[in-house]
Amino acid sequence: MQVNVLLTGVGGQGILTSAAILAKAAMNSDLNVITAETHGMAQRGGSVEVHVRIGDVLSPLIPEGSADYLLSLELSEVLRYAKYCCESTVAVVNTGRILPLAVSRGEARYPDFEEVKKSTSWMKTIFVDASRIAEEAGNVQATNVAIIGAFCGVCDLFSLETLEEAVKEVLPEKIHDVNIRALRIGYSATSKS
Repeated sequence: MQVNVLLTGVGGQGILTSAAILAKAAMNSDLNVITAETHGMAQRGGSVEVHVRIGDVLSPLIPEGSADYLLSLELSEVLRYAKYCCESTVAVVNTGRILPLAVSRGEARYPDFEEVKKSTSWMKTIFVDASRIAEEAGNVQATNVAIIGAFCGVCDLFSLETLEEAVKEVLPEKIHDVNIRALRIGYSATSKS
């Protein structure tokens, strides 16, 4: 068995924490897991990617065209990392947007939702308003955990209970409740997909 999960987003969204939660869930399930992060200018709101490879894998990086899942915490980031996807990839994409500085200055244009939807229609793409889910759970900073919940709803790799336990092991106790709520609401948003 081999499962390749690519997590993408913008610096500060909790991509590394998301990868740690998935890795902990894999370890708790007695599965081999390797992660690799690439975050360049993340401290300035730049693009971040983390490769999570589970199962019979030796290399930390997902080859282009080999991602089973792409979890994107920011709407346009799914376009930047589509090269890692194939027709069987399932992309779980937050509809929330973080405008780059060039867009804010009027130097670039941000793609609208319909453009992103059309550009990703060649693979199975599930759009989730994870930012709203996190707010509903009690803190927008739980957006990353809401996406993990949505991911759990469309794959059978981990049970919701396994991910809840991983959240508790990775995150500080004072934020367990809000993150478990975000995880469960995210799961409910896609579990019928």
